Amino acid sequence: MEFLIYRVAHVIWRVLTSRAFLRFWIVVGVICVFLAIFFGLPMTGSEFFSKLWVRIAIILLILSPILGLYLFRFLRRRKQARALEESLVEAPAGDGEVLNERFAEALDKLKKSGGKNYLYDLPWYVIIGPPGAGKTTALKYSGIEFPGQEVLADNAQGFGGTKNVDWWFAEDAVLIDTAGRYTMQESDAEADQASWSAFLDLLKKGRPDQPINGVVLAFSIEDILTGTPETLASHAAVVRERLGEIHQTLRIDFPVYVLFTKADLISGFREYFNSFSQSRRKMVWGTTFQTRDRREATHAHVGEEFDALLTRLSDEVVDRMVEEPDDTSRIAIFGLPGQMAMLRDNVVEFLRRVFEPTRYDTNAILRGFYFSSGTQEGTPIDQVLGAMARDEGEGFQPAFMSGKGKSYFLHDVLAKVIFEERDWVNFDRRAVRRMAILRTLGFAVIGLGTVAAMTAFGYSFWQNANLVSDAEAHAAVYLDSARNELDRAVIDDPDPTPVIPHLDGLRNMPAGYGNPHEPTLWEGFGLNRSREIATSARAAYSDGLERMLRPRMMLHLENEIPQMIIDDDTEGTYRALKVYMLLAKDPEAKGDGDEAIRTYFRDAWDRMMPGATRFDERQALFDHLEAMLQLDDAKDTMVKTDETIKTRARESIVNLPLADQAYAAIKEGAIVSGVADFNLVERVSGNVGEVFRTTDGSPLDQLGVPGLYTFEGYWGYFVDEMADAKKRLAEEQWVLGETGDRVNFDTQLANLENELFSRYRREFTLAWNGMFDQLTVAKMSADAPNFTLLSYAASPTNSPILELAEAVNEETDLMRLYDQIGGISEADAARLIAGGGGGGDLGGALGDAAFDRIYSRSGVFTRVILENLGNRAKIQTRAGSGGLAEDVDRRRVQRITDDFKDWQSLVKGDFGNRPIDFMLKAYASVQENRSNAVFAPTPADDQMLSQALTALTRTNAGAPEAIATMNSAVATEFRTAAENATLADLNRALNDEVTQFCKNEIAPFYPFSTGSARHLSPSIFGQFFGPGGKMDQFYSQHLAPYVIRETDGLRADPGTAVGQRLSANALRQFDRAQKIQRAFFASGSSTPEVNMSIKHVTSSPGVGLATLTIHGKSIPTQPDSTPAGFSWPGETAGVQIDLIPTRIGDAASFSFSQGRWDIAKWLSDGSPKVQGNVVTVRYTIRGQSITYRIEFDSSTVPFLMRELRDFSCPTSLE
Repeated sequence: MEFLIYRVAHVIWRVLTSRAFLRFWIVVGVICVFLAIFFGLPMTGSEFFSKLWVRIAIILLILSPILGLYLFRFLRRRKQARALEESLVEAPAGDGEVLNERFAEALDKLKKSGGKNYLYDLPWYVIIGPPGAGKTTALKYSGIEFPGQEVLADNAQGFGGTKNVDWWFAEDAVLIDTAGRYTMQESDAEADQASWSAFLDLLKKGRPDQPINGVVLAFSIEDILTGTPETLASHAAVVRERLGEIHQTLRIDFPVYVLFTKADLISGFREYFNSFSQSRRKMVWGTTFQTRDRREATHAHVGEEFDALLTRLSDEVVDRMVEEPDDTSRIAIFGLPGQMAMLRDNVVEFLRRVFEPTRYDTNAILRGFYFSSGTQEGTPIDQVLGAMARDEGEGFQPAFMSGKGKSYFLHDVLAKVIFEERDWVNFDRRAVRRMAILRTLGFAVIGLGTVAAMTAFGYSFWQNANLVSDAEAHAAVYLDSARNELDRAVIDDPDPTPVIPHLDGLRNMPAGYGNPHEPTLWEGFGLNRSREIATSARAAYSDGLERMLRPRMMLHLENEIPQMIIDDDTEGTYRALKVYMLLAKDPEAKGDGDEAIRTYFRDAWDRMMPGATRFDERQALFDHLEAMLQLDDAKDTMVKTDETIKTRARESIVNLPLADQAYAAIKEGAIVSGVADFNLVERVSGNVGEVFRTTDGSPLDQLGVPGLYTFEGYWGYFVDEMADAKKRLAEEQWVLGETGDRVNFDTQLANLENELFSRYRREFTLAWNGMFDQLTVAKMSADAPNFTLLSYAASPTNSPILELAEAVNEETDLMRLYDQIGGISEADAARLIAGGGGGGDLGGALGDAAFDRIYSRSGVFTRVILENLGNRAKIQTRAGSGGLAEDVDRRRVQRITDDFKDWQSLVKGDFGNRPIDFMLKAYASVQENRSNAVFAPTPADDQMLSQALTALTRTNAGAPEAIATMNSAVATEFRTAAENATLADLNRALNDEVTQFCKNEIAPFYPFSTGSARHLSPSIFGQFFGPGGKMDQFYSQHLAPYVIRETDGLRADPGTAVGQRLSANALRQFDRAQKIQRAFFASGSSTPEVNMSIKHVTSSPGVGLATLTIHGKSIPTQPDSTPAGFSWPGETAGVQIDLIPTRIGDAASFSFSQGRWDIAKWLSDGSPKVQGNVVTVRYTIRGQSITYRIEFDSSTVPFLMRELRDFSCPTSLE
């Protein structure tokens, strides 16, 4: 049962690992890949992959290397098979011609059944064994068909030379019968060894990867029966050596099938098997080792398997004896198991010696051992009788039997065992390793390719899924935010700004108009949806523009046109009506009006949304307008013109001068004429962005002049348009419609050019002045202390101011064309006149690239040059008589040029002596002065700065107003900066010397803080207010130069810049300080001293005497007594009045003591009445009153003066 399971598993394994099975699945896999390509690629969404020829080309591209590989292998195997075939067909001696012919017939028969590579694809087996072992006989009578063999005589057994090798070609295998001498190498060892090696080399060369599929070792049973142990050992050693040589040369592990031939010589063999049918005689008598490990030592199991054979043989003895009628035969049958048993030891020992591994030799693999008989020749050997004869000392002499019998146990051994195990052998180890490496690399490439393809497809799918998801998310956000706008049936507000966010959302949709998405390589691997999304996004954006923007633009015009009619703005009405009809794609409108629409709404939105703060809104609308004009080519507008508005507008402009109509068309055409606008940043190189600023804060790179109002705009565009104005007016008659029939064209056309030039000159000047009005200089003092901006402005070669003046001169000096014409030599002039200005020489002759551009664009330009060249000769001829009058063109150009002569005069003259050069030197002087003031200051820096700024403003004489304004701004800035620096220094000094001291030592104390209980120390009072004190010292050292002292106090000096900025409140504090000084420091001492006289004026009748104690000094007084002298500050604090009554018991007193300023508090509490420097105070004490009169040695009453109450600490002079 186990054997059956093994055989079934073996068959299944052979099927699964067979080449046919592998090729089947390869074909299935390739077909699946091709089906995936053919039906799957169109599903990727790629238009390219949806084409049939593309998919077929890809399939062929994949199929080509596969077919090429198989073709290469096929041709290589065919070549090897042919080479091998040719090596085998060498004609041997003797019967060579016949053998050659028969060999060819056999090959032809095999080719018909096995194909071109039959010889290479068949399994090959080498048969080795001693001479006379019966190798050839076994093959001949094995029952295997060998094509061509049947036509040969018995003496021609081999196809390659019977002396060496016999080639037996079966339909299922090639059997190589080697000469016995190859195995034993006994007769001529050296020659035999050489032949044997050459034979093995031939096998290796012919079939390098798998030279053979196995070895059949044929050994005669006669040698086993009769051989001595020494003989058998010798044979085993030789066979072992040959097997080792096969392994070393062919480098493969191969199975060895041991075939014991001539089994009929075993006594009883013939009788035992004689009755077997042919089918039973084909069966296998022997053992094939069933092992899972090919390297297992199977020789160790020979004894067991031999015993199993004996057991099966013994089990059938009784049945065979019953079947056999002959008594002699029955005896022989009975003895066969015993005869076989006596072979056991020799067979086991022989196989052990051949296949037992050693440390030094590579062991062969014993796959099985078998017994067979090809013919029955000779007399069987009875081992029992032989043993008895040997025991009796007599030699055994068997009887000889001759004749041909039947073959036993050969067919299935070859056909069902050996041939079936053709794949048991392995390949050359080097080839195996090489093939393993190649196979591994192949599978790795396939695996990596598969993983890469799956990764690419997955990543592509993920990216496309994200793109679709983003598009859906954006669409959802847009629909949610714009729902009200989309549901709006009537648009009544022309303002487009509310819909900007909605249009931005549509514009910036994934893969949309404003966010174009070119599919990446990764996205193209699977289900690419970018084109569909892009198409849908652009369509949605276009619909949004038509729904939200165009109607508002139309509404804007419908509101503007009636108002223009009311305002009698006929030119504006004409432009608006033209744009209105173009925007609505009115059937009457003609020509491409995109530029007219752009120009009109650029101006309109600039007016609606002025300033830099709304620049982003304007730009967004311009972008949406541009997109709408690009996307509406295949669309019909959703809005139509209002015929009433059209009719009213036409009626209002029917009297519009043709010159206005023509000039409006010229301005619109200039936008698309190719004439570049004058851009300040592009034209003025260097540090223009650092030196200049715009007055309204808009970006400097937006400042410029339309190209129409430049040198090239005049000569390269306007002069031609002015000449073609009549034609243009005729082309735009559709604007007026039928009302145009009432226009008096002839009268207006007569003076058209003069009218156009007048308008052009006026707007030429306005355009440049408009730019100048928006241009100013940056704060030059902002980058102190280096003052780099000043150095930029002062550069004699790269100053932006210089480059601005030069650029304005180039663009406004239209007369320089005539100057260039005057510079052409007479010879060149004659040549140009003769050539009519053709060939491109005219522009080049003027020596300026701008003239080349103008020449290529303007025909009038050529005419002007040629006429002036011709007139120059006439003028020279008649110079003595006053010359010819200037032509009209020259007078017109001269008028425009003269409008900017102040700019042109700036740069006229020799380098270094031009007005602009002196101006730049003045800038350099200011920069040098300011740098020195920082890094090497001197007292004269401010005076020198004043002189440098005066020199700068002096250059304003004759300079353009814009330049003069800039110079004045710079001068004012630095003067102000100087003033600021002085005031900053003054304020720092004030804070350090006065303010902090005042806040800490003066302000918190009485009398300056009336509610404070702390009195100011007289010494501190003197340090601050006294002569040479802090207030007095600061005034003398810092403030006096900027102040005027008048009778009513201090006043800022208006003649000084610093004085003009001094704070009146700060000056009042210093004025109060001076008055306090005069009152308390009359003696000039730094210590305050106030002298006074006190007189007791009146008191109540009950008061006879009073004593007044002030700051430690007591003064007895009585009414009308002589005044008593007193000086402040005294030695102590406090004030006390003691009233001594006339009656005993009526005494009263009043006193308080807080500090050194108690006298001031005493005076203020006595209801003081001040007259000049005299104060009268009255006190009531316990019902008794007393009045004092105090006179001070000053012009005021110091302790009651307002300045003490009103004084506050000065904190800033501004």
